[in-house]
Amino acid sequence: MIWQRSLLTFLLLLWSSAAAAEGPLRLEDAVRLALQNNERAQKAPLRVEVAEGQLDRARDAFFPTLAAQGSSVYRPDAAGRSNPTNSGTLTLTQPLLNPSAFPQYSQQKHNREAEKWGAAQDKRQLAFETAKAFIQALTTENVLTSARRKLDSARINLETSQARADAGLASTNDVTKAQLQVSTSEGQVANAQGNVRRAYIQLSFLVGQTVAGPLVPPDNTTKAAERFEQSRANQVKTALNRREQGLAAAQDRRPDVQSLHERNEALQASAKEPLYRLIPTLNASGQLRFVPDPLPGEKGVDEQVALNLSWQIFDAGFRYADRKQRLAQLESSRLDEKLLRRSVQNDIALALAALHAARENFNAALAAATAAQKNSEETAILYKQGLARAIEVNDANDKQFEADVTRESAKLSMEQAYLDLRNALGFGPLDTDRGTEP
Repeated sequence: MIWQRSLLTFLLLLWSSAAAAEGPLRLEDAVRLALQNNERAQKAPLRVEVAEGQLDRARDAFFPTLAAQGSSVYRPDAAGRSNPTNSGTLTLTQPLLNPSAFPQYSQQKHNREAEKWGAAQDKRQLAFETAKAFIQALTTENVLTSARRKLDSARINLETSQARADAGLASTNDVTKAQLQVSTSEGQVANAQGNVRRAYIQLSFLVGQTVAGPLVPPDNTTKAAERFEQSRANQVKTALNRREQGLAAAQDRRPDVQSLHERNEALQASAKEPLYRLIPTLNASGQLRFVPDPLPGEKGVDEQVALNLSWQIFDAGFRYADRKQRLAQLESSRLDEKLLRRSVQNDIALALAALHAARENFNAALAAATAAQKNSEETAILYKQGLARAIEVNDANDKQFEADVTRESAKLSMEQAYLDLRNALGFGPLDTDRGTEP
């Protein structure tokens, strides 16, 4: 039954992955696939396992060890005794006092926590890169749609110009200008198609499988970027309203900050370790020796128990040199943490400024695109009525295409600025994310 359930689960996962790749792909699906397939996400847990292995080694310093040894000695001139002579030894050693093991164990515990936060940070950055690649692909698709619409208009304008020239209502120069417009539009379509292919290749690389589209526009992200302040409650608004508390919360949420903090705790424990070497170490050992064929006066089984005290009174200054080196490393890393915590506030301020500017730019670009479309439609009607020239029609189409590209670029900048703000606040790229925990 277990293998049947496992097989069913595997088939469901395979089906869901294939369905996600073939059908419309949502932003949530792209992020999930990236965290599932990308090698960077798969590597993240391994760095935690490495740290856990080092922690296990540090913990072993408190546990006993048991060693067995055996020997067989052959003597060519062994007269009157068994040859070869065999013996075995079993030695049990238990550390009773090993001061250096305590800071080393603490160091590895903090290193493990640092790796957990670091792994969470790796996945979070991969999720943000995937989200930005997803939005970039959508933007290039929209630009391609605008380029094709312009090409269709140019071809209709060419047909109209040819008909008007044949009827003697316009000059042949209008036909030439219309042909030029068609050629220019075809080049813009080809360029837009190349951008779409590049964007899909990059997105496929991040999610770890081929993405053929179509993509579902992330309306929630776009709406949040446009007017998150007007929402009754959302993560970004709540975090920004609390200001100072929000800054501290962002620092606590940011895995990169937490990882560096844990690494500093580990360095602090490491810096204490050389001083613990001033304390002597003590361990107990018990030894059992077997001799299958003992000589006269020799025991077949010999037991021995010992207490071993070791105290290195002077070590040529190694412990103080190590402490000096580790204290400098600790101080340097503490400054890095202080700088990183201070940069969180800077990141939030920069992201907010970029978002406000991008949103104003998008609103202006949206109004310009609407006006350009209306102008293009009105000019086409006037041209058919003989009230406008061909060059005016071409100019209107060019302006509409430029306005469409500007609108899509402004929308992309606004959405990316919103993602940067979520990143600075320590959230994930999706509005449903509650922050990252190791």
